[in-house]
Amino acid sequence: MATLYSANKTIERSITPATILDPGVSGGNVRCFVDTYVGLGTESAADVIQFGPTLPTGAHVLFGWVSQDTTGNTPDLGDLEDTDRYCDEAVDNTVTAFNVKNAAGYEVDMTTATTPDNQMLITLDAAVTLAGVITVVVFYTVE
Repeated sequence: MATLYSANKTIERSITPATILDPGVSGGNVRCFVDTYVGLGTESAADVIQFGPTLPTGAHVLFGWVSQDTTGNTPDLGDLEDTDRYCDEAVDNTVTAFNVKNAAGYEVDMTTATTPDNQMLITLDAAVTLAGVITVVVFYTVE
């Protein structure tokens, strides 16, 4: 029987100052935010709603979900760099989770100032009549 090692375990086993693990992937502090938006019924397609705090550079998004008790929209959860990075087309009256399979683990890098990736945004799609509440819950790590 062989003992095999994951990517981070391999680094940990031969740690040097040049290979210290990023706190976002090992030993980081997990933070969470919960934020809501109550629909006004005056929203339009392509409107953007900011959710949660501005994430620090180096934060790793672990997982989360979009819950909506609304009608008439299929919002995307992302940022200005990628509008549906975390959730594409959330469904009315459901909880749509995102995890490692769809961009969780993403590291906020702020490489392009004109399209920051540190603010979670819901982008409204198509014909929109927000007659309810959108809730976003996100878990992320920081040092």
